Amino acid sequence: MEKGQNTERRRSTAARAYSPVRARQIARRRRQRIRRRRQMMAAFVAVVLLAGGGACGARQAWLRGQRQEYAEQGLAYLESQDYAQAVTAFDDAIALAHGRIGAFESQMLLYRAEAQYRSGDYQSALASYETLYAKDESNEACKTGLSLCLLETGDYDRAKSLGVILGQVYSRIARDQINAGQYDEALSTIDTGLAEAGADDVGREELTFNQAVAWEYKGDYKKALEILESYDQKYTAEGNAARELAFLKTRQGNH
Repeated sequence: MEKGQNTERRRSTAARAYSPVRARQIARRRRQRIRRRRQMMAAFVAVVLLAGGGACGARQAWLRGQRQEYAEQGLAYLESQDYAQAVTAFDDAIALAHGRIGAFESQMLLYRAEAQYRSGDYQSALASYETLYAKDESNEACKTGLSLCLLETGDYDRAKSLGVILGQVYSRIARDQINAGQYDEALSTIDTGLAEAGADDVGREELTFNQAVAWEYKGDYKKALEILESYDQKYTAEGNAARELAFLKTRQGNH
């Protein structure tokens, strides 16, 4: 009798342990635990992402501040004609981009190239302009700087091909021809330059002065004086031009 009761008790206990209701309750609690774990993980990931975003934002703000500081230092050095320090400051600003060249870095490259050019380091300036030109061939400031460097390094053909400051390009060619005693060739070059100078006022001024010099060296002081007097009215003769004008006035009647 006792044995049968024990068996029945075990069956009853087993029935309670594996009842459908209890199974559903266990499954529901398991799902709830899983959901809570997922929610906790999602919250943790969100915190990490927010913290990372904040750190990233703070770093970006720091980088912007540093770049601006270096840029301002470089411009101050450029203004005070301390070109070596200007180049260093612009290099520091560019280095923060880690190889990327955006609008800010392009402007820093332009400033650096200008500092290098003003210091007489034409090869370094040329390299800086070449980097910019490879990125944007339509940048007029870059093309102008590149052309000036090409003039200083003697590559007149490429300087001419860029199509900017053509007056200055032809003026430099004419000056070399004058120095070589090729006065007629220089005058022909000057005529071409004046025709193609366009808006290059600096080039027109240089060409006009060289034109007067070429005629002077040919011995036609009257023609040279006429050109230089016209030059004086338009540009105001100073420095070498003023000395040439004074000299030519003393040579009238001696041709």
